[in-house]
Amino acid sequence: MSESVVQEIISKAVMDGSFRKQLLSDPKSALAGYELTDADHEMLKKLTTEKFAGGLGDRLTKGWLPGGT
Repeated sequence: MSESVVQEIISKAVMDGSFRKQLLSDPKSALAGYELTDADHEMLKKLTTEKFAGGLGDRLTKGWLPGGT
């Protein structure tokens, strides 16, 4: 897993509503240009509006990412 890149993407999605909408509606396009593993892509595709509404930003520091990181 490219943990720092995934965290960067999630942080950007939390702060940037336009990017968040793109990530949720068209993850392939939103993630173009990022160096991610297949597992990273799959995990990020599973993000939902509810996860962002539920305080996803707090989960970054509480081990939300797989593997407890």
